[in-house]
Amino acid sequence: MAQKPLQKKKGIGCLRVVLIILAIPVVLFIVIFTFVAVKTLLDSDEKFLKTYQPTAEIADLAEKNTLTDKGKAILYRADPQLVDVDSFVKYCRVKGGAEPLACIAPSPDRGPFAGRQIFLLKIDDSKFADHKYAASVHEMLHEAYKRVRSSKKEQLNALLDQELSKHQDDPHLKTVIDILNKKANKREDDIHSELHSKFGVEYTNLSPELEEHYKQYFVDRKKVVELYKNGGFNSRVRGIDALNIELATLNNQLKTLKSQLTAYQNAGNIDGYNDLVPQFNNMVSQFNAKAAESRRIYSEVEQFYQYFNSDYQPPEEKAKQ
Repeated sequence: MAQKPLQKKKGIGCLRVVLIILAIPVVLFIVIFTFVAVKTLLDSDEKFLKTYQPTAEIADLAEKNTLTDKGKAILYRADPQLVDVDSFVKYCRVKGGAEPLACIAPSPDRGPFAGRQIFLLKIDDSKFADHKYAASVHEMLHEAYKRVRSSKKEQLNALLDQELSKHQDDPHLKTVIDILNKKANKREDDIHSELHSKFGVEYTNLSPELEEHYKQYFVDRKKVVELYKNGGFNSRVRGIDALNIELATLNNQLKTLKSQLTAYQNAGNIDGYNDLVPQFNNMVSQFNAKAAESRRIYSEVEQFYQYFNSDYQPPEEKAKQ
């Protein structure tokens, strides 16, 4: 019996065509929606700047930090407020944080749908009042990071990770990342958002790609970094962090020497013990000098430092042999 030729199945091919036809409008909708959303945001920023009237103190934050129109719009939309201690603790729910003396959080006084607001601790002491400049744009950059589209965020995060690898020995950055990692409610983007703020405000000579990124927000970022480095509170926090790293290193060395001294003592090796005592005592003197310096700096900022790292304990002196 003659065999009939086989026929190709039509169902699968037709289904693919139908799916493609259905998918095209969806893709176009996503593209158009994204474009319109971005354009609307930019247009609304422009309109917002024409209508928003910052106080002289808030306008000064934008001027000193050389903010672009985009940077101003993000800062002003967060309606920065300098508040007293009680309000700061209430609004920021202070339990230690990565940015001292500032936060961006929902305001209980504006309702659940009013968006987030920047709160800066108002300080009358002239030595520390300048914290507001660096702190305000640090929080502004958190909001800027939230605005980055998902398609661009992966690329930005890669640049931030690359920059982080260049600063592995920075004691302050180590302290901040450690604080963030201990947060009970840490979110996936918390560390990248923090790096985005810290690199933009505190570090010079970033990668060309990151420098280009920050030009969206700052006309002259070098002035922003100068404000941070000259800040009375910020400079002292970095001093404490640097001393803590040195003290930790010295403490480990002292533990090693102490173990050796104990071993010599138990073995009755009097000569070995006596030879090692001057080295041990010299290192104790170094430790105590750095501990005293750390306590001195801490005493100047103790009333504020608790909001940055509430678990911090000033170092104690060590005894000589």
